[in-house]
Order: sequence, then structure tokens, then C-alpha cells
Amino acid sequence: MIDKTAGLASSHERHREMAKISSIELHVLGPRRWIENGRAVEWRIQPDAAYAAHFGRVFFKDYYARAGYYSGLCHPLRAANFDIIQLLEEPWSISAMQAVAAASIFAPRAKILFYTWENIYRPWTYPARASALYAFIDKTLHRRSAAAVCATDGARDVLLRKGYAKPIAVIPYGIPAIFFEHSGDLSESRPFTVGYIGRLLPMKGVDILLQAMREIDGARLRLIGGGDIEQYRNLACELGIRDRVEWIGSLPEESIPAELRRMDVFVLPSRRTEGWMEQLGRAAIEAMAAGVPVIGANTGAIPEVLGGAGLLFEDGDVRGLAERIAKLRSRPDERARWSEAGGLRAQSRFTWPRFAAEICEFYQSLLRNAP
Repeated sequence: MIDKTAGLASSHERHREMAKISSIELHVLGPRRWIENGRAVEWRIQPDAAYAAHFGRVFFKDYYARAGYYSGLCHPLRAANFDIIQLLEEPWSISAMQAVAAASIFAPRAKILFYTWENIYRPWTYPARASALYAFIDKTLHRRSAAAVCATDGARDVLLRKGYAKPIAVIPYGIPAIFFEHSGDLSESRPFTVGYIGRLLPMKGVDILLQAMREIDGARLRLIGGGDIEQYRNLACELGIRDRVEWIGSLPEESIPAELRRMDVFVLPSRRTEGWMEQLGRAAIEAMAAGVPVIGANTGAIPEVLGGAGLLFEDGDVRGLAERIAKLRSRPDERARWSEAGGLRAQSRFTWPRFAAEICEFYQSLLRNAP
């Protein structure tokens, strides 16, 4: 498993669950140091790690597609006779190309798989100046890979449109167990509170949420995440809701469950733009797991993620969002129903044990059907 985010606690949980499967001997390669959402991460091996860890050094530590290894990639490929090399990388990334090149020399019999989130069809073009290079890498991975794993059905559809004719599995990521260990605090001992967790950027639709909150008298809004905070502070002032908005910066993952318990409703108001749409909506999954009812925009992967266990509003529809918030505010029974539905949805589809079982079975099926 080649994973730039191997040092994250959530990644460790994923790898630990995979290593529990008796038919798997798992090796994980990742950088000792990485930057995730602006926060420095140093990979330290946990006492319960039942997998072999291999450290590399990377350049462009905070860029997914551009990041690559300048040491550590080849040694583990020499040291073990791998059946599967799973890249937790998009098929056009620099590190994916490096892995394919190294595997052709040091692990020629291994089956190479990549993992993709891309749910916008771009006919071999990419939103970067190095688009031609990424196209070359992408086409190379399509030829050299044995199979692909997708985060969503939308990502699978993009692969099919690009002509990928090899086995494809849709296996979404999981979320850490800490989100399932608590239920949402839906008490009325505080003002009705709407929450959002994520980047404060235009495509995330934070302005849509602020405009909707103007229609919900007395309700509070908690915004958790980094980004262009000043822009949205100014908008909150223009809308006359400045005193009803709490501004909280980026928080470590372990602090998020407690923050979710202070919300009555979670909103993911993402909007489709020319070059982006929501690829999963992890914060919505975390809210469902914590027992918080979710309202999401009907765009990107959000409907697929909610799977009927949350409320949807049309992309950019301020009035529609406000109506759904008002409905849940006035109907505690509705909130309880959506809380239960979301919890069941998250438990059935977005846990790391489920991810481990599905992806390892996919590996076994590839090996069983190998010529």
C-alpha cells in the first residue's frame, strides 16, 4: 500500500483493519512527514500496527498530484515478493508514475491498482499547467494497472467513459471509529445550532449557508475550518447575522466528534463549479456516524453518500436550504428519525473494517482469476 497519508490516525486505522485479515501480509509505504490540509503530520508507528511500515521522503508535501518520492520507494519493492501494489493515488499523479516505473524493475509480477476520486469527466485534460504530463501518466496507468478502485459510482462512471476496460471496484473510504462511539446531543439546553465542517472556500457553498441562516431567526451557526474567513465574516455582517455565527478554525480529527455533539443539524452546501464538484463529503459521513441529521446539496457525490439517509436541497437554492433547516428545527421527531437513519447508513457503508473486507476480497478475486 503506497499512501502519502499513512501518518494520519485514520490511515493507521485503515491499515490496522486490513492487517487483521489472515490472508493478507500488509506493507505500507508513506512519507515520514506530510502536510494534510495545512497541518504538518509526522508518521509515528503505533504499538498496535500489525503491518510493516516503510518510510520515504517526498517533495511537494502538500500537493497530492505533484508530490513524489525522492527516497524510500524502491527499497521495499526489492525486499518483498508482492502480489498486489495498491496506490492510494489518482492515476495521473507523479508518485503513481514513479511507482509503476519502480515496480517494472523491482516487482514485475505484482498487480498494480490505483484509487480514484475523480467524478468529473475530462477527456485527458487536467486543471493544471502540467496537463500534458498528467495525461501521459494517466494513460500509462490505464495500460499498466491490473484494476482500479473508486471512491464512488461517479468516479467509476468517469473511468468507464475514458475507456477503462479492466476490473473496477467501488469501495469508499471509511471514517475512524471515534465517530461511532458517541451520539449526537440533540438537547434543547442551548439555541438551535446548525453546523458546518470543512474548508471555507467558494465551491463549498458557505455563502449559501450564511444566506439561509438569515431566514432562521434565533438559530446559531458554527463554522469549523480554515480558508477565507474574513470574506465570510463580512458577508455575515452584511446579512445581519454576525452575532449568531461562531468562527472556529481548523481542528485536529480527534476534536471533531465533540464538536459534532454541539450541533442539531449538519449542512454540506457544496456547489458545482466548472472544475470541481464534491467527491465524497467526508464531514457529512462523520456527522451521520455521530448521530447528527445531515442536509446536503444535491450535487457531486453527496446524494450517493447520503443514500436516502439525509435531506437534499438543489445546488445553490438558499430558500430550499432554509426550508429544510426550519423543518428540522420545528420537528424534533424528524431530527431523531434522520439521526437514526444517518447512523445506520454510516455504520453499514463507511467503516474501516468494511473497507478492509471489501478491498481484500477484491484483491483475492484478482489473484484467483489471474491467467
